[in-house]
Parts: sequence; C-alpha cells; structure tokens
Amino acid sequence: MAALRYLVVDDSPTVRLTIRQALRQESTPARMVSEAETAEEAITKFNAERPDVVFLDIDLTGGDLGPAEPGGRLDLLHPTADNHRDAPNVARYMLQKNAKLKIVVCTGNTTDDSRVRELIKLGAFHVLSKPVHLAQIREVLKDVRAEHDQMVDEPEEPSADRYQRGF
Repeated sequence: MAALRYLVVDDSPTVRLTIRQALRQESTPARMVSEAETAEEAITKFNAERPDVVFLDIDLTGGDLGPAEPGGRLDLLHPTADNHRDAPNVARYMLQKNAKLKIVVCTGNTTDDSRVRELIKLGAFHVLSKPVHLAQIREVLKDVRAEHDQMVDEPEEPSADRYQRGF
C-alpha cells in the first residue's frame, strides 16, 4: 500500500506543528508532508505535491492569487479583493483537480461559519475544531486511512463497453 501524501494549510505555526506531530506519531514519513501558510502557497504546493489529504484552515491569509485566467490554475477561484483566499474556493479548485482528495477543515467556528457549511457541501471529509489536539488528529488520520484502504481494496467496476463486447 502506497503512503498517503499530506498538505497542511494553516497560517498558525502551532497548528501546523501539532498536525505534523500527529502524522509523525502515525509513522508518516516527513517527505510525505508539505506545509503552506497562505492560499497562494497552498495552490502551488498542491499542484507540485499532489497530496491525497489536505488539512485546510478556514481562514486563509496572505498571498495574492492574482487574476483568474480562463482555463488557468485559478479560474475556479473567481478572485476578488475579498474572496481569493476563501477556503471553499481553494477547496473547489483542489477537488476539481483531484475528486478523491480528502479535505479536513480546521476551524474555530464550526457552527456559525457559512464557509464550514459550504465545505461540508463540497464534500469535506472531516471538520476539526481548533484548538486542535493530537488525539483528534490521530482519530481523523485513522478514518482517512481506513477509507483509503477500503477504496484500494474494492475491485474496479467493469466498464459498460466490456459488457457490450461480449454480446
């Protein structure tokens, strides 16, 4: 079984460190974990590293994603002065590139934030409440791995054209 790749996106060094520690406790090799502090850095690292799991802070700060280009890397983000760092827009971009991506949302406002509800609608795998704790993260990691293993173990559905060729 191949090791999962992780991207930790949070402007808080403490949150990034806590998630990294949980990954280390779960025997995740350091080379399989990337970090980003800003939305721009997250998109760049996502494109370069191709993670399987992203821990995504709801409040993305810093960085300038620049103007959207039709068909370009930020076309889905519809950047404006206010929303170019919006976590749902970043998640949308990432999910368009990798529909199997597991996004773990990190937030201090689990119920009152419309962005959390939007990320859940987009298919966020889990929502972690801040402050994050090692035990919480390890439980999420266990769930991520269990689902990943289940996906790997399930046989692929035969395509429709295979059935048509036989008749």
